[in-house]
Amino acid sequence: MNGTYKENRMNSQRPAARRQTVNMRNVYVASFFAAAALLLVLSMFLFFNVSEIKIEGVTLYEQDQILGVGGVSTGQNLVRTNTDIVEKRLKDTLVYLDDVKVTKKFPSTLVITCTEAEKAADIEYKNSYYVLSASGKILETKNPAPTGDIPVVKGFELKSLSQGDKLASEDSFKADILKELLNDLHDLKFKNIDSIDLTTRSDIKLMYDGRLEIKLGSSVDMEYKLTYLKAVIDKSITDDYEGTLIYNGADSGISAIPKSQDESSKPDDTSSAKPDDSSSAVSADTNIDDGNTWDSDNSWSGDDSQGYSDDTNAWDGNDDADNAGTDQWTNENGNTDWGYDNGGDQGYTDNGYADNGYVDDQTNTDW
Repeated sequence: MNGTYKENRMNSQRPAARRQTVNMRNVYVASFFAAAALLLVLSMFLFFNVSEIKIEGVTLYEQDQILGVGGVSTGQNLVRTNTDIVEKRLKDTLVYLDDVKVTKKFPSTLVITCTEAEKAADIEYKNSYYVLSASGKILETKNPAPTGDIPVVKGFELKSLSQGDKLASEDSFKADILKELLNDLHDLKFKNIDSIDLTTRSDIKLMYDGRLEIKLGSSVDMEYKLTYLKAVIDKSITDDYEGTLIYNGADSGISAIPKSQDESSKPDDTSSAKPDDSSSAVSADTNIDDGNTWDSDNSWSGDDSQGYSDDTNAWDGNDDADNAGTDQWTNENGNTDWGYDNGGDQGYTDNGYADNGYVDDQTNTDW
C-alpha cells in the first residue's frame, strides 16, 4: 500500500517539473528577442549615427550639391539610410554623373563614389548642338555652337531632346551605330576625328584632322575597319597629306585619293596627269623591295624585270597589273599600292578597280 502511494506521488510531480522546464525555455527565448529588439531600436535611434560623409570622384559639382540632392547629412542614422534611393536621386538629377555608388562603413561613415560623364560628341540637329556622353546620355541641349575637341555628328535624327535622356534616334539603328563607333574610337585611341556623317548608314564618313575624309562604308566590322585605317594613317600617311581614304574591303585594302586629284578628276576621266610630290602618301626616293626606286623626278630607276619602264613610268605588263602582292609601284597616273595581292580577280583592269569601279587615272593610292 505504501509503495503504491509513493509511486503515484512521484508520477504526479513529473508533469510539473516538465512544465517548469518549458516555461524557463520560453522565458529565455522571449528575453533574447526582447534584447535583440531593444538593440535594434537603439541602433536605429541612438547608435550608428553618421558623423562623416566622404564624396569621391566629383569635380563638376560642389559637395553641398551632392549632399542636398542625395538627401544625406551628418547626424542621420546610418542603419536607416537607404543607399539605393540616394544613388537614384543623384543619377536622375545631376546629369554629369554617369554612375553613383553609396556604401556604409560602420560605425559612422557614409561613402559616396561618383563617376563623372565624359563628353564624347556634339550632335548637330536643327541648327543646334546636343552634347552626348560616352555612356550615351544627353548632357547639354540646344547649344549655339559645337563644344570643340570632340566630333560633330551629322545626319542624325535626334529623338532624345532633354538633359539626362538616353540617346535615341528616329532611326534606331543609327543610335546603336553611333554608340559602337564612339566606343571603338575611344578604345583604339583614334583621335583627331572632327566629324562623323551618318546621313546614310551604308556610307559612314569621318573627317580626320581637317585633311582626310574617311569613307568606312557600312557599320559591319566597324572595329576592324577603324583598326586598319588607324594603322595606315599612323604608318603610311604623311602629316601634310590631304585627300580621301576609302575602305574597299578586307581583301582589297584601302584606297587613298589626293585632294587635288579628288577635286579635279571624274570617274570617266582618261587623262594621265602625273601627281606632284605633295599628293603622294609616301615620300620621294622610296626604296622598293624589288630593287626599283621612285625618284623625285617622277621616274623609276633600277631593275626593269618587274615590268616598269624608266622613261614612261608606265606598266609594261598585261592588263591585270599583278605585282605579286608585295611590291610598291606607281604608274604614270600616280596609283600606288602597298603590301597586298592585287593580282588576279582583285587586280587592276582596263576599266578601273575591279571591286569598286575607281578609274586608274584618278591618282589613287591603295593598301
